[in-house]
Formats: sequence, structure tokens, C-alpha cells
Amino acid sequence: MLYNLRIVIYLLAFSRVFSQNHWEIAVAVKGQIELLLHNGSLLSASVNKFTDLKALTFDNLREEFVVSDREMQNDSIIRVRVAKETEVTETKTTPIIGGLEDDIQGLALDPFDDVLYWTNFNDRTIKYLKLNRSEEEQPKKLFEFNSDMHPRGIAINICSRYIYWTNRNIFHPTIERALLNGLNRTTIIESDLKQPTGIVVDYRFGRLYWADLREGIYFRIESSNLDGKEREIVCEDTHIKPFGIAVDESFIYWTDDSNHAIWRLSKTRKDFPAKIKEFTDTPWGIIGKPVQIRDYSDCEHLKNSMKHYLGNVKEMETVTPERDATSVECLNGGSLAGSICICKPGYAGQYCQVEDCRNYCVHGTCHLTRKGFAQCRCPSGFSGERCEVDACLSYCLNGGSCVLISGQPRCACNPNYTGDRCDIGLGFKYQCHLFCQDSSHVNDEDYLISKDEQCRCLEDASFAITENNFTTPSLYSEASPFYGRNFLEKVSLDSSYMALVIIVAVLVTINVIFVAYHFTSKRKRPRVTKRMVVTRSVTPRNVTPLTYRPQPTTEQCEVTIENCCNMNVCETPCFEPPSFVAKNKEDKKILLSDMESGEESY
Repeated sequence: MLYNLRIVIYLLAFSRVFSQNHWEIAVAVKGQIELLLHNGSLLSASVNKFTDLKALTFDNLREEFVVSDREMQNDSIIRVRVAKETEVTETKTTPIIGGLEDDIQGLALDPFDDVLYWTNFNDRTIKYLKLNRSEEEQPKKLFEFNSDMHPRGIAINICSRYIYWTNRNIFHPTIERALLNGLNRTTIIESDLKQPTGIVVDYRFGRLYWADLREGIYFRIESSNLDGKEREIVCEDTHIKPFGIAVDESFIYWTDDSNHAIWRLSKTRKDFPAKIKEFTDTPWGIIGKPVQIRDYSDCEHLKNSMKHYLGNVKEMETVTPERDATSVECLNGGSLAGSICICKPGYAGQYCQVEDCRNYCVHGTCHLTRKGFAQCRCPSGFSGERCEVDACLSYCLNGGSCVLISGQPRCACNPNYTGDRCDIGLGFKYQCHLFCQDSSHVNDEDYLISKDEQCRCLEDASFAITENNFTTPSLYSEASPFYGRNFLEKVSLDSSYMALVIIVAVLVTINVIFVAYHFTSKRKRPRVTKRMVVTRSVTPRNVTPLTYRPQPTTEQCEVTIENCCNMNVCETPCFEPPSFVAKNKEDKKILLSDMESGEESY
């Protein structure tokens, strides 16, 4: 019966936006918790300065945040209540447990059993602790992994009673799940993962979302159904290191410890990720606002439990209350069940003291739906769940002004742009406008030329555009304003002329190289030729003997080498003089035959 009571209270709490601040996302940043709208606008922040907040979750029953705070080498787990609607508010903190030698990476709360779970990166465990325990009771281990497991992110599907976690082991990364009692442990994803970090359950669409640090500068946001099937890549980009991830009914959010920022992406993926807020310190844990879950298929058994409970309220009044029921007063028409206030539609809080419509709509008026949910009627020009989106905000580009016509934004563009959002430049006219902004161009000799038009700047900083009639011959005529300028100045005024010059220069260069190569290839190396002459035995006066041996007294033949260096002294090769090139080769043969026969040549 107590379990059914807790289910009913939880479903009633989840059926409304359960906070006085109507926050949409909450984030743990260094020393405080910040409550934000979905566009990153700050609603409130805790004034307590913690040491180093990291993991974050929310207790819907107590309307409190649960956060881990690291001091020195130990972690503490603390309850934090942010109750006021000012930007900086005093907070009530209650320690849950301290002095843990844990590195807590992720927190998740099961409200039905009132049990808190967390991943410990140090000893590779998933631990849990009953929040209504005695002071002496210590955390227990749900799983104790081996060296192949590095648990990081954690999430609970409160309807199906499954717990999910990411394993950031770079050699074998996985995403796994098990029942909350530790049974039926299963690896649901193990392929194409690198370093998965945060993970979250999307109750509305029945899907999982997780972040994955890829190789180098890349990252991914991915999704699958609750069994790990129907997997798809939601976003793949660079230079972001996601840590925590959260969802609401329309968006996916993640914290970025590389750029100290929060990013947002529509679930429809019709746009690109948007950086909605930057911080001076690193943002870590992030959560989305509570959503209505009792109508989802996985939660049908909870809905049945709620009906059974509401039909037996008198029986439940016999349950021993946590405090004296006579001291409890329910406001705004709420009814007392035991020591619990069951609020009428449109009210929430421990004593039904919170009006759902209070400060809910940023613009427009608030009313309650048939199911008791706050809903905004937006004025013309505003949209969004809380009428927080101004239709004209950043709509017109390039200095255009925005006006609303029949509730739709319309842009009045400046003279240099056109288009529905003033996003189209006016081509050459705009270039001419920029060209003439430079005062040095205000004279009759400076022109900006396109293929079909020419721009001339006037003295009053205006400009005139006329048809381009600057052909190549006219540039060289004395009537041309360019007459007398050097060639480079003339051809540089039109890209077509410059292209022609470059082509001609390339052709000339190729021709010069070809001629030079052809000329050098025709030259032949000089022939080395020895020419032998037979002389008388008596050495002429003008002939130097070839050797230094004594001269014989008898007559004999000697051979001398004419027109060549002394081969005994000089190492230079001997070349045949040009005067002998034309000689008939037969002369050499005759000379040699005479030498062999002993006949004299002279």
C-alpha cells in the first residue's frame, strides 16, 4: 500500500511542471546550480557556493535537486532546494552522504523505491543508497565491473524499471542495461562506439539519447529505441566535448566541457546545434524539466495503480503518517490523504500552494487545459510554449528593420539588399557601393568593371553604373581614360585581360624552353683523334723526341703525334683540330700500311 501511495504521489507530481520557477533545464556549474529556460535565459541560481558540482538529478517527490560535490579527493551527495523566483536565491541544502572515495560521474533516482544510483569511475562500480535509510546504512554495490568497464553516464526508465549506463572503455565501449534489482544485464549497443558519455531516457518518444566522443575533434549525438535498436545519428560535428545530456518534449541539450557551454538541437533536426549559453566555469550535469509520463505505454501499470489508489483513499488514511495529519493544511481546495495533499488541477506544491499559471507565460495569458496543465495564449508576434519567442528577434539580416503584419514578420531592407530576410546582396550595384565608399576612388579615372557593367564614383560619394564598353582596342586609344598607363595597370582592370596575359606568358615560356632544349641537344661532343706521322730516322730540328732515351746512330722510323698535348705529362684529352676534320679517312689507312711495309712517307 505504501508503494502504491508513492506511485500516486509521484504521478501527481509529474502531471505538472513541478517547480515554482517553471525552469526548463537545470545545470551544475562549478559552485552553483542554475535554472534556465530552453533558450538559455537565467531564471535563478543557488547562492550557496559549492566546491565542484558535477553529477545532477532531480527528486520530484521532494522538489529538490540531488547533486554531487567534489572536495579534495572525496565526493559528497547533497540535496538542494531552489525555491524562489529571483535570479540569485538562497537555497536549502541537506547532506545525504559525504566522505565518499568515489568519482561520481552520473546520478539517477528511482522515486518509487526512493533509491539513488550513481556511477563510480574510480573503482568501476554502480552503487545505490536508499534515501529513507538509517544514518548508519552505507552505499551498496549494484554492479562491480572488471577492468573492461569504465561506467560514466547513467539513466533510469522508471516505467519499465530498467537502469542504463555507458561504458567509456576506449578498447571496448558499450551501452548496457539491467533491471533495477541487478538482473537481466544486457549489452544493447557495442558497435561503432568510441567514448560514450552522458545518456538519457526520452519518455515521450520511447528512445535513448547519448553522447559519444569520437576520434580526434569529432563527436556524435545518437539515438535508439529502448532496446538499442533503430539506431540513428542525430548530430555529428567537431570541437565539442559533450558530458551531460538531457531532453525535454522538443529539444536535446548537452553540456560542453571544451567550450564551457550548453548546446541545443531540435528533435526534428531542421536546424543546426545552437550554443544557448556560455559559462566562465565548466558545466557538467544537466537535466530537463519533468514531463507527463502517465499516458505513455510503458507506464500503463502505473496509471492503473493510481486509479486503484484514488478509489481507496479511505483505506489509505489508516497508514501511519510521517507527521501529525492535523498539522497539515491543504490550500487552494486541495484534499488531505493521510499527510499528503492531493491538489486540484492548476495547483502544485507540498500544500498545493503553487499556482501553475503563476509567471508561467513570458508574454500573453495563461489558462488551464482540461487535464489541468498550464497553457499560454500568445499575442501577435510571439510564439513558443511560454510565448517567449519574439518573431522579429534576429529575423531581418544585414541591417534590415522588422515589422509585424498580421502577426507575421516582414523586413524593410536597406538599398543594398533584398529578399524576405534581406539576405540577398544586389550584386554589382552593392560592389560599386562599397568601392565608392573609399574616398580615394572619387575621381573620373577610377572605375570598377564587371563583364557587362562599369562603376564610376561621383564627388558626392554616390556612384553611377553604365554599360561596360571598355574593349581591348579602346583601352589603348587616346580617348580612353586609361591611356598612358602601363600595361599591368590596364590589364588588371579586367580579369579577362589578365587571364589573356597569363596565357600568352605561359605559351612564350614553353616555346623558349623548347627551342633551348632543341639547340643544346644538337651539339656533339668533340672527337678525340690521334694522328700519326712517319718521319726520317734523323730527327728534324723542330721535332722533339717523344722519350728521353739516347738517340740511336742508325737510321730508323719514329712516330710523332701532331696537334696534341704531350700524353706523358698532360692529362687533358686530345681533340682533333678543325683543320683535319675534313681530311679523307683513307689517308690514315695509307699511312699505317706504309709503316707496316717499311716504306718512308718522306
